[in-house]
Amino acid sequence: MNQEAAGERAGADAKDLFRKLDQLCYPKSVAILGASEQFVKWGGLLTANLLNGGFEGPVYPINPNRATILERPAYKSLRDCPGPVDLAFITLPKDKVLAAVRECGAAGVNNLVIVTSGFSETGAEGRALEDEVVAAARAAGMRTLGPNTMGMISTRQKLFMTGAVAMPPVGGISMISQSGNLGGQVMMWAEQQGVGVNKFFGSGNEGDITCTDLLAYLGQDDTTDAILVYLEGIDDGRGFLQVARTVAAKKPIVMLKSGRTKEGAKAASSHTGALAGSREVWDGAMRQAGIMLVKNPMDLIDGAAGVENLPLPHGNRVAIVTVGGGWGVVATDLCKEYRLRLPALPAEIVALLDKQLPSYWSRANPIDLVGTVEIDLYVSAIEATVASDAFDAVITLGCIGASSIAREIGTVAHAVAPNAMNAETVAQFEAMASGIEMTLRSEIARLTKKYGKPIMNVSLDRRHNQVVIPTGDGKHIVAFNTPEKAVRVLAGMAWFDWWRQAHNGGQSARG
Repeated sequence: MNQEAAGERAGADAKDLFRKLDQLCYPKSVAILGASEQFVKWGGLLTANLLNGGFEGPVYPINPNRATILERPAYKSLRDCPGPVDLAFITLPKDKVLAAVRECGAAGVNNLVIVTSGFSETGAEGRALEDEVVAAARAAGMRTLGPNTMGMISTRQKLFMTGAVAMPPVGGISMISQSGNLGGQVMMWAEQQGVGVNKFFGSGNEGDITCTDLLAYLGQDDTTDAILVYLEGIDDGRGFLQVARTVAAKKPIVMLKSGRTKEGAKAASSHTGALAGSREVWDGAMRQAGIMLVKNPMDLIDGAAGVENLPLPHGNRVAIVTVGGGWGVVATDLCKEYRLRLPALPAEIVALLDKQLPSYWSRANPIDLVGTVEIDLYVSAIEATVASDAFDAVITLGCIGASSIAREIGTVAHAVAPNAMNAETVAQFEAMASGIEMTLRSEIARLTKKYGKPIMNVSLDRRHNQVVIPTGDGKHIVAFNTPEKAVRVLAGMAWFDWWRQAHNGGQSARG
């Protein structure tokens, strides 16, 4: 086969794979082989999750011993289902999986998700069985996610099929995880933090569909804006890096690579059966491919919030606007450590703030607002810095959430002197604080869009439990609970934009 013909064949194979993965993510009907009402079993957990998530197509619980499951009709086999089955989840014991795969093939199922474990992760015998299962599926025209997978999520299809009870909001973040438990935890965090998700794949043993396949698919998926990856190891490192480099030229990839230590690499090998490799080799290769590397699972969510909801900075020059001096000092150290620059304030910004701040303010970057709780001042300082050509990004410390102090003081005063500070007055305090907060959020969202620069916020509100928080008018801002998170995410975004310009013909990342 000549090079041109080989290229055409590869393109046709990729097109066919992407078509099958589209079917996997947007099934018209779903069957669960091994469905159960025992929620300690995968068949019970997945059936409950699917129904709870609101999947709108037919659901066929398959169990030869039950007439109903969760008050839905159950079926003895796929042959008994009243309609065609598009996607089948197999949760049966290992020794029944091969027969189930053949049954799915005979029934015309398009794709499989095999949750069952005990395959290649256990050794040579398990690998041989896994190869037989995958071969049977491919011979019938089916593609397989797994085995030994946590499952998958496709939010736009209301398909929530993982071992975790996680229903993140619809968004543009997709994730590939070689660990089902870690991936499930990240999906739960995404739900808690308000981070919108598009698709999630627990790749499991990758007997058929590999993480490289999934990365290539997500790279051309119009509904995916950014990709998270948890990777323990990979057999074809060169192929993965080639795909990653192509994808990173179009959309951000944020990766947590485990097995960084010798002990961690050994644990990863025993978990997935894949080669983990050395930390130094992986870090260098991944960065060359344009992947943003993080060290902790929660960093995946923080990074996702940044790259999904904010424009990328076109440089590393940062202005810090802080309600209190201490946070400014901490953030300054962090910026230095993460190779972000803090240029001096331009004269016009100093002149502007001289009119609004006490004479003893620092006139320096960080801009210390000396504990003032005044929304007009906050907006003025933030806009002056984000509009300036001297800065590529702005970090605010304590502006978001500062109004919560008024609410909390009212609550405390009512507790110690309920007659002096009655409930009605406390309610007025709370309404005032809420109004100030929502106005400031809206202004920050407006300034972010107007100037096309990221504004990273660190919240002072102790109730703050989301990284993507609403403005009240249909928009969102990004707010972290520590300066380190804000600096770390901003540094990653700045590095990625630099990589894009260096490797993409001078074109910067999306605005």
